[in-house]
Amino acid sequence: MHIITHLDLGGAEGVAMQLIEGLAGEVDAILFAVLRDKTLSPIGADMAARAKRLGVPVVFGTGRGFKSGGVILAALALARAVRRARPDMLHVHTEIPELTLAVACVLSPRVARTALLRTVHNSVLWIAWSRIGQWVTRRLAHGRAVAVSQAAAQADAAIEAGVKRPLAEVIYNAVLPPPIAAQREAPSPVRLLFAGRLVEQKGADLLPAILKQASALASRRDVEVIVAGEGTLHADLAQSFKAFDSPWRVSMVPPIAQLAQHLGDYDAVLLPSRFEGFGLLHLEVLMAGLPLLTCRAPGLAEVLPETYPLATAPGDTQALAQALAALVDNLPAQRQTIAVYRPALVERFAPQRMLAAYLQRYRQLAGACA
Repeated sequence: MHIITHLDLGGAEGVAMQLIEGLAGEVDAILFAVLRDKTLSPIGADMAARAKRLGVPVVFGTGRGFKSGGVILAALALARAVRRARPDMLHVHTEIPELTLAVACVLSPRVARTALLRTVHNSVLWIAWSRIGQWVTRRLAHGRAVAVSQAAAQADAAIEAGVKRPLAEVIYNAVLPPPIAAQREAPSPVRLLFAGRLVEQKGADLLPAILKQASALASRRDVEVIVAGEGTLHADLAQSFKAFDSPWRVSMVPPIAQLAQHLGDYDAVLLPSRFEGFGLLHLEVLMAGLPLLTCRAPGLAEVLPETYPLATAPGDTQALAQALAALVDNLPAQRQTIAVYRPALVERFAPQRMLAAYLQRYRQLAGACA
């Protein structure tokens, strides 16, 4: 049973779906989503449809606010789902699902004794919830842990839970190579994409400063910036872009479903993350042959090629702006520069590597509890 936050945009949700689909012939899966939105987003609807096609049951925890009692309702729902389905093991992804599971372990002995695999998906954990994170980590210390990067493993190890735990093993996420984006001849306007949650982790708050400085430095004026995402900074960004004094045009749109299949609609991608667990979209962009301007942030530095030229220090808006101006002024050369990295990335993050690694852990855990 995979336990995720919700049916919606998210790296952890994407990994869970990859495992469900990629191991469909080997593993019978159930998908438990802690939170249920009143209306599924296009991305959530797509996830639900994919699960239905495979005959994978989808169970929801609660539609109530998580902090206003929803965590208890979700934990009770999880305990009921475990009692009915009797899964051989639980696979939990990220903090909200981990908290829900920890509460369910207190409420249900069956949940507490079910084999557990935790995947750590980020390199900064339990933001503003450190004490809760310590309690959850202690409650789930009986489980086996893997992490999507060395940075994520170190972040998990740094949690002071008061119990000895082995360092999480690293299993890098798989990246399905998207179609190689055809190069548009003399594109006008240049289409620049930012996609992701509109939160500080993703560097969304840096966008106005980066774009304003870059537009002043670049010779090209015909640049269209598409900001695709939702999050806590949406209103602030909308206000900033409404008063945006720049020749570049900025549009804000909702998250783009199956974005990897639509990367060819853009000429370059800007993802100024401060930290990541892994950076799935970053690698999809590079595999699609598009220039990616990003940061050597925790969780990204170890998956980006060491010699990759379009990466700056995290949060350095001036360096990002200078690199962006040079990028839009010379797109063809930048595409040629980054094309050399694709073959090695496709091999390193091949889906079969991740699927085989998780299937081995599943079998080990199931065998240990048999």
